[in-house]
Amino acid sequence: MSDDDDDDLKKPAREALWQRLVVGCVAGLIALVGALPTWLAYGCGTLLAVPWFLWWSLQDRRGRRTSGYFRNCRIAFRPGSPLGPDRPPRHLWRWSKHIAWLAIDFCRMRRITAANLRTHCDLTEFPTVDAVFKEGKGLVFATGHLGVWDVAGHAAGLLGVTLTSVFRPSPLPALNRLIERLRTGSGSTVVARKNVLRTLLRLLGDQRAVGILADGGGKHSAVDAPFLGTSSRTVASPALLHLATGAPIVVVAMLRTGAMRYRLRVLDVIRDAATGDRDADMLSITARINRGLTQGIKEAPEQWFWQSRRFRHRPAGETPLLDGLPPLAT
Repeated sequence: MSDDDDDDLKKPAREALWQRLVVGCVAGLIALVGALPTWLAYGCGTLLAVPWFLWWSLQDRRGRRTSGYFRNCRIAFRPGSPLGPDRPPRHLWRWSKHIAWLAIDFCRMRRITAANLRTHCDLTEFPTVDAVFKEGKGLVFATGHLGVWDVAGHAAGLLGVTLTSVFRPSPLPALNRLIERLRTGSGSTVVARKNVLRTLLRLLGDQRAVGILADGGGKHSAVDAPFLGTSSRTVASPALLHLATGAPIVVVAMLRTGAMRYRLRVLDVIRDAATGDRDADMLSITARINRGLTQGIKEAPEQWFWQSRRFRHRPAGETPLLDGLPPLAT
């Protein structure tokens, strides 16, 4: 085999033309939305919310499926749950609007700079985060699909907390590069979620900060912990990282207060939670994270991913209630 053949093998495969065209159109749309006046950009976002609202208005209104908006609302809004028995007025519309505005936030995120950051973000609670980070033990940011998490990562970089966050890559490499470029504009970095634990351990060992969306969970998740008052499979990565490195965990959310207006909430700070009983520690730490995120959802009940499959996978041996819902966590 010739040297030229070796060089060809080392070159990454060139993306198909249609992929590059699609990503080029997406990049152009992001630039256009970013250039629009704020009122017009978010006005377009409100129009985008209408089909989303109509779709979910007609989908499984009785909440009989294993996931979806109405199923999750039946589980979260009932007597004995932290959110109470009643779904807030106009919750479906306010949630639909939030989902559409998330796309607008992402397109306009890079308009937030170090010079205007405090105009857009209420950072009253940031000194708590800053003090924990300056302890020099590394820092685990545990957040969720709550509020505007991309803006949270962007703001962290502008504030000098260079964050490495975990993301789920798309099948299109060119789209991954575009999203990565937007998410790393303030100095933060991103890593793909597959086999990422070793990378995160190394970063924390170097006293860096890592960010994890901690409100997910599937059938292979390690811990069953209460979330919105109901036991749910939950990712264990933040607890694993804390127990392995001693890095504190801050449970945070960047809640929206208006068009390009946000407020940082520090919902919990977890330090020195290891007791020597690994299984009990994993559960207690994860439960605290879920409790913090539940508090954030209670403060802004329309700003969570209500369409998610959060409660789809149930603990072994669980018996549903007579109404078909999983029992409340004790």
